[in-house]
Amino acid sequence: MLDEMTCETASLLRRKLRLFLYENTCTHKDLHNILEQIKPKEYEHKTVRLRMFIFEIHSIPRPQKQTMQGISFSGRKQFYDPSKMNRKQIQWQVQPHAPKELLLGPIEMHLTFYLPIPKQVRGIERQQMNNNLAKHYKRPDIDNLAYVVTNALKGIVYKDDGQICVMRLEKLYGEQPRTVIKVMEV
Repeated sequence: MLDEMTCETASLLRRKLRLFLYENTCTHKDLHNILEQIKPKEYEHKTVRLRMFIFEIHSIPRPQKQTMQGISFSGRKQFYDPSKMNRKQIQWQVQPHAPKELLLGPIEMHLTFYLPIPKQVRGIERQQMNNNLAKHYKRPDIDNLAYVVTNALKGIVYKDDGQICVMRLEKLYGEQPRTVIKVMEV
């Protein structure tokens, strides 16, 4: 039990023991013998390094589209994913900068989507959009934008998107459309 204690716990226990023995009249020699048995064990302190990766995808953020059903040449029903090319484009840009080993523990992810400013917007309103004072509140839905990114990074940065336990999403206007991805171990 004493081996499992930290140095702080052992010193706190010593203080409590001194107070108890002082109140219950004990000789100084007996107290010294008891305290010698409770010497704190020296622990090796290990520094834990949490990894963080920031990726920037230079393309217009595209939402996840619903799986489509088509008919093959043989007449059978066939399903296909229209967002597959969007995922491939994200993977192509992230792959060269991805970690050598996949992240295996819990993950926190911050996604910031910069969508293009509409061409008809001019003057002060455009400047507000560029300075992030005007938020992007129209389509595409932010959860559909995030879905494409989280699935694209699966198998490249982390093992499974179920590892994400904290996610922060933001959708803004920007002169240069892009997606900024910050992935960190928790």
